[in-house]
Amino acid sequence: MKKIITYGTYDLFHEGHYNMLKRAKAAGDYLIVGVTGDNYDIGRGKLSVKDSLATRIQNVKDTGFADEIIVEEYLGQKISDIIKYDIDAFVIGDDWKGKFDHLSNYCEMIYLERTQGISSTQIREENFKTNRIGIITDQNDDNQIVSESKLVSGFKVSGVFSPDYTKSVLFRDKYQLDTSYSNEEELFADTDIIYIRTAVEDRYNYVKTAVLKGKHVICDPPFALETDKQKELFELAKSKNVILMDNAKMVNINTFNQLLWMTQAGIIGDIIKFNCSVSKKNRD
Repeated sequence: MKKIITYGTYDLFHEGHYNMLKRAKAAGDYLIVGVTGDNYDIGRGKLSVKDSLATRIQNVKDTGFADEIIVEEYLGQKISDIIKYDIDAFVIGDDWKGKFDHLSNYCEMIYLERTQGISSTQIREENFKTNRIGIITDQNDDNQIVSESKLVSGFKVSGVFSPDYTKSVLFRDKYQLDTSYSNEEELFADTDIIYIRTAVEDRYNYVKTAVLKGKHVICDPPFALETDKQKELFELAKSKNVILMDNAKMVNINTFNQLLWMTQAGIIGDIIKFNCSVSKKNRD
Protein backbone atom coordinates (compact mmCIF):
# COMPACT_ATOMS: atom_id res chain seq x y z
CA MET A 1 0.00 0.00 0.00
CA LYS A 2 1.40 3.38 -1.07
CA LYS A 3 0.88 6.03 1.61
CA ILE A 4 0.67 9.68 0.57
CA ILE A 5 0.82 12.80 2.74
CA THR A 6 0.04 16.41 1.88
CA TYR A 7 -0.38 19.62 3.85
CA GLY A 8 -2.29 22.86 3.56
CA THR A 9 -4.27 25.55 5.34
CA TYR A 10 -7.39 24.97 3.20
CA ASP A 11 -8.82 28.36 4.09
CA LEU A 12 -11.95 29.44 2.18
CA PHE A 13 -12.04 25.99 0.57
CA HIS A 14 -12.21 26.21 -3.22
CA GLU A 15 -11.87 24.25 -6.45
CA GLY A 16 -8.09 24.39 -6.36
CA HIS A 17 -8.01 22.67 -2.96
CA TYR A 18 -10.44 20.02 -4.19
CA ASN A 19 -8.40 19.29 -7.31
CA MET A 20 -5.15 19.06 -5.34
CA LEU A 21 -6.63 16.58 -2.85
CA LYS A 22 -8.19 14.54 -5.66
CA ARG A 23 -4.86 14.22 -7.46
CA ALA A 24 -3.00 13.54 -4.21
CA LYS A 25 -5.39 10.66 -3.48
CA ALA A 26 -4.89 9.29 -7.00
CA ALA A 27 -1.12 9.21 -6.45
CA GLY A 28 -1.40 6.37 -3.93
CA ASP A 29 -3.66 4.09 -1.91
CA TYR A 30 -3.93 5.93 1.44
CA LEU A 31 -3.97 9.71 1.84
CA ILE A 32 -3.10 11.60 5.02
CA VAL A 33 -3.90 15.31 4.96
CA GLY A 34 -2.22 17.72 7.37
CA VAL A 35 -4.23 20.87 8.14
CA THR A 36 -2.28 23.75 9.69
CA GLY A 37 -3.26 24.61 13.26
CA ASP A 38 -4.19 28.14 14.33
CA ASN A 39 -1.12 28.65 16.55
CA TYR A 40 1.20 27.40 13.80
CA ASP A 41 -0.30 29.83 11.28
CA ILE A 42 0.03 32.75 13.69
CA GLY A 43 3.55 31.75 14.71
CA ARG A 44 4.80 31.74 11.11
CA GLY A 45 3.13 35.07 10.42
CA LYS A 46 0.11 33.83 8.47
CA LEU A 47 -2.55 35.98 10.09
CA SER A 48 -5.00 36.15 7.20
CA VAL A 49 -6.83 32.85 7.79
CA LYS A 50 -10.61 33.36 7.86
CA ASP A 51 -12.02 29.88 8.57
CA SER A 52 -11.64 28.13 11.92
CA LEU A 53 -9.55 24.99 12.22
CA ALA A 54 -12.71 22.92 12.73
CA THR A 55 -14.25 24.32 9.53
CA ARG A 56 -11.09 23.71 7.52
CA ILE A 57 -10.85 20.12 8.74
CA GLN A 58 -14.52 19.50 7.95
CA ASN A 59 -14.12 20.87 4.42
CA VAL A 60 -11.24 18.49 3.78
CA LYS A 61 -13.23 15.61 5.26
CA ASP A 62 -16.25 16.40 3.07
CA THR A 63 -14.25 15.82 -0.12
CA GLY A 64 -14.04 12.11 0.75
CA PHE A 65 -10.42 11.95 -0.42
CA ALA A 66 -8.67 11.98 2.97
CA ASP A 67 -8.29 8.63 4.69
CA GLU A 68 -6.84 10.40 7.72
CA ILE A 69 -6.59 14.04 8.80
CA ILE A 70 -3.97 15.37 11.19
CA VAL A 71 -3.13 18.86 12.48
CA GLU A 72 0.22 20.49 11.65
CA GLU A 73 1.21 22.33 14.82
CA TYR A 74 4.88 23.30 14.46
CA LEU A 75 7.73 23.85 12.04
CA GLY A 76 9.61 20.62 11.40
CA GLN A 77 6.61 18.38 11.98
CA LYS A 78 6.63 17.14 8.39
CA ILE A 79 9.73 15.00 8.91
CA SER A 80 8.29 13.54 12.10
CA ASP A 81 5.01 12.74 10.36
CA ILE A 82 6.72 11.10 7.37
CA ILE A 83 8.60 8.78 9.72
CA LYS A 84 5.69 8.24 12.12
CA TYR A 85 3.18 7.29 9.40
CA ASP A 86 5.69 5.45 7.20
CA ILE A 87 4.97 7.72 4.24
CA ASP A 88 5.97 6.75 0.70
CA ALA A 89 5.37 10.10 -1.04
CA PHE A 90 4.83 13.74 -0.13
CA VAL A 91 2.52 15.68 -2.48
CA ILE A 92 2.68 19.48 -2.69
CA GLY A 93 1.89 22.23 -5.21
CA ASP A 94 4.62 23.02 -7.72
CA ASP A 95 4.81 26.61 -6.47
CA TRP A 96 6.66 25.15 -3.47
CA LYS A 97 9.21 23.38 -5.66
CA GLY A 98 12.68 23.57 -4.16
CA LYS A 99 11.52 24.52 -0.67
CA PHE A 100 10.89 20.96 0.51
CA ASP A 101 13.62 19.13 -1.39
CA HIS A 102 15.21 18.06 1.91
CA LEU A 103 12.22 15.78 2.45
CA SER A 104 13.38 13.66 -0.50
CA ASN A 105 15.78 12.05 1.99
CA TYR A 106 12.74 10.50 3.66
CA CYS A 107 10.23 9.83 0.86
CA GLU A 108 9.38 10.48 -2.78
CA MET A 109 8.48 14.09 -3.66
CA ILE A 110 5.54 14.70 -6.02
CA TYR A 111 4.92 18.25 -7.22
CA LEU A 112 1.51 18.95 -8.77
CA GLU A 113 0.49 21.94 -10.87
CA ARG A 114 -2.02 24.14 -9.08
CA THR A 115 -5.41 25.08 -10.52
CA GLN A 116 -4.91 28.39 -12.29
CA GLY A 117 -7.02 31.49 -11.66
CA ILE A 118 -8.12 30.74 -8.10
CA SER A 119 -6.58 30.96 -4.63
CA SER A 120 -7.62 31.72 -1.05
CA THR A 121 -5.72 35.01 -1.25
CA GLN A 122 -7.69 36.04 -4.34
CA ILE A 123 -11.00 35.12 -2.70
CA ARG A 124 -10.12 37.13 0.43
CA GLU A 125 -9.20 40.19 -1.63
CA GLU A 126 -12.40 40.01 -3.69
CA ASN A 127 -14.87 39.30 -0.91
CA PHE A 128 -13.66 41.01 2.23
CA LYS A 129 -13.35 44.70 3.00
CA THR A 130 -9.89 46.22 3.16
CA ASN A 131 -9.42 48.33 6.28
CA ARG A 132 -7.18 51.29 5.59
CA ILE A 133 -4.66 52.13 8.32
CA GLY A 134 -3.36 55.66 8.70
CA ILE A 135 -0.23 56.50 10.70
CA ILE A 136 0.25 59.59 12.84
CA THR A 137 3.92 59.89 13.73
CA ASP A 138 6.77 62.23 14.50
CA GLN A 139 9.36 59.48 14.05
CA ASN A 140 11.27 57.96 11.14
CA ASP A 141 10.45 54.27 11.63
CA ASP A 142 7.11 52.46 11.50
CA ASN A 143 7.71 49.98 14.36
CA GLN A 144 7.05 47.24 11.75
CA ILE A 145 3.35 47.99 11.33
CA VAL A 146 3.71 48.33 7.55
CA SER A 147 5.38 44.94 7.12
CA GLU A 148 3.10 43.25 9.67
CA SER A 149 -0.07 44.56 7.99
CA LYS A 150 0.98 42.80 4.79
CA LEU A 151 0.68 39.46 6.60
CA VAL A 152 -3.00 40.02 7.35
CA SER A 153 -5.61 40.11 4.62
CA GLY A 154 -8.07 42.96 4.80
CA PHE A 155 -5.59 45.51 6.15
CA LYS A 156 -3.42 48.05 4.36
CA VAL A 157 -1.33 50.96 5.62
CA SER A 158 -2.33 53.62 3.12
CA GLY A 159 -0.97 56.93 4.37
CA VAL A 160 0.86 58.95 6.97
CA PHE A 161 0.54 62.31 8.72
CA SER A 162 3.25 64.13 10.64
CA PRO A 163 3.16 67.63 12.13
CA ASP A 164 6.26 68.19 10.01
CA TYR A 165 5.03 67.60 6.45
CA THR A 166 8.57 66.98 5.21
CA LYS A 167 8.75 63.99 7.57
CA SER A 168 5.44 62.74 6.17
CA VAL A 169 6.83 62.75 2.64
CA LEU A 170 10.05 61.01 3.66
CA PHE A 171 8.09 58.40 5.64
CA ARG A 172 5.70 57.83 2.71
CA ASP A 173 8.56 57.27 0.29
CA LYS A 174 10.53 55.09 2.70
CA TYR A 175 7.63 52.66 3.22
CA GLN A 176 6.05 53.08 -0.23
CA LEU A 177 2.69 54.31 1.06
CA ASP A 178 -0.01 55.83 -1.12
CA THR A 179 -0.34 59.21 0.57
CA SER A 180 1.33 61.73 2.85
CA TYR A 181 -1.32 63.98 4.38
CA SER A 182 -0.81 67.68 4.99
CA ASN A 183 -3.31 67.68 7.87
CA GLU A 184 -4.78 65.10 10.20
CA GLU A 185 -8.38 65.74 9.11
CA GLU A 186 -7.58 64.35 5.66
CA LEU A 187 -6.08 61.27 7.29
CA PHE A 188 -9.17 60.69 9.46
CA ALA A 189 -11.48 61.05 6.47
CA ASP A 190 -9.54 58.52 4.39
CA THR A 191 -8.84 55.72 6.89
CA ASP A 192 -10.58 53.23 9.21
CA ILE A 193 -7.82 52.61 11.76
CA ILE A 194 -5.29 55.05 13.18
CA TYR A 195 -1.86 53.99 14.42
CA ILE A 196 -0.35 56.64 16.70
CA ARG A 197 3.42 56.66 17.18
CA THR A 198 4.39 60.00 18.66
CA ALA A 199 6.04 61.50 21.70
CA VAL A 200 4.09 60.42 24.79
CA GLU A 201 2.98 63.94 25.67
CA ASP A 202 1.16 64.23 22.30
CA ARG A 203 -0.61 60.86 22.31
CA TYR A 204 -3.62 61.76 24.47
CA ASN A 205 -4.88 64.47 22.12
CA TYR A 206 -4.36 62.38 18.99
CA VAL A 207 -6.05 59.32 20.52
CA LYS A 208 -8.99 61.33 21.79
CA THR A 209 -9.50 63.06 18.44
CA ALA A 210 -9.35 59.76 16.54
CA VAL A 211 -11.81 58.06 18.89
CA LEU A 212 -14.22 60.99 18.66
CA LYS A 213 -14.04 60.60 14.87
CA GLY A 214 -15.17 56.99 15.31
CA LYS A 215 -11.82 55.45 14.36
CA HIS A 216 -10.26 52.34 15.83
CA VAL A 217 -6.88 53.19 17.38
CA ILE A 218 -3.59 51.36 17.87
CA CYS A 219 -1.12 53.26 20.00
CA ASP A 220 2.28 52.74 21.57
CA PRO A 221 1.91 52.65 25.38
CA PRO A 222 1.16 54.64 27.41
CA PHE A 223 -1.76 56.48 25.82
CA ALA A 224 -1.36 59.39 28.25
CA LEU A 225 0.90 60.46 31.09
CA GLU A 226 -1.91 60.55 33.66
CA THR A 227 -3.85 57.48 34.77
CA ASP A 228 -7.17 59.34 34.81
CA LYS A 229 -6.68 60.44 31.21
CA GLN A 230 -5.97 56.85 30.11
CA LYS A 231 -9.15 55.73 31.87
CA GLU A 232 -11.04 58.54 30.13
CA LEU A 233 -9.82 57.34 26.73
CA PHE A 234 -10.94 53.75 27.33
CA GLU A 235 -14.36 54.90 28.52
CA LEU A 236 -14.68 57.15 25.47
CA ALA A 237 -13.71 54.31 23.12
CA LYS A 238 -16.35 52.10 24.74
CA SER A 239 -19.03 54.77 24.31
CA LYS A 240 -18.08 55.19 20.64
CA ASN A 241 -17.96 51.41 20.11
CA VAL A 242 -14.42 51.49 18.73
CA ILE A 243 -11.30 49.54 19.65
CA LEU A 244 -8.42 51.16 21.53
CA MET A 245 -5.47 48.77 21.40
CA ASP A 246 -2.08 48.84 23.06
CA ASN A 247 0.52 48.07 20.38
CA ALA A 248 2.68 46.16 22.90
CA LYS A 249 0.01 43.44 23.05
CA MET A 250 0.30 42.79 19.33
CA VAL A 251 4.09 42.56 19.46
CA ASN A 252 4.20 40.26 22.49
CA ILE A 253 1.55 37.84 21.19
CA ASN A 254 3.38 37.23 17.91
CA THR A 255 6.76 36.98 19.64
CA PHE A 256 5.49 34.39 22.13
CA ASN A 257 3.87 32.26 19.41
CA GLN A 258 7.02 32.39 17.30
CA LEU A 259 9.11 31.29 20.31
CA LEU A 260 6.61 28.49 20.94
CA TRP A 261 6.82 26.90 17.49
CA MET A 262 10.60 27.39 17.36
CA THR A 263 10.99 25.36 20.55
CA GLN A 264 8.51 22.73 19.34
CA ALA A 265 10.49 22.38 16.13
CA GLY A 266 13.75 21.94 18.03
CA ILE A 267 15.31 24.96 16.30
CA ILE A 268 16.67 26.50 19.49
CA GLY A 269 17.29 23.32 21.47
CA ASP A 270 15.50 21.62 24.34
CA ILE A 271 13.45 23.53 26.89
CA ILE A 272 15.21 23.21 30.25
CA LYS A 273 13.12 25.57 32.33
CA PHE A 274 10.21 27.95 31.79
CA ASN A 275 9.36 30.77 34.19
CA CYS A 276 6.33 32.99 33.85
CA SER A 277 4.85 35.73 35.99
CA VAL A 278 1.56 37.54 35.55
CA SER A 279 0.53 40.69 37.35
CA LYS A 280 -2.66 42.70 37.33
CA LYS A 281 -3.16 46.13 38.78
CA ASN A 282 -6.63 46.97 40.00
CA ARG A 283 -7.35 50.54 38.91
CA ASP A 284 -10.86 50.75 40.36
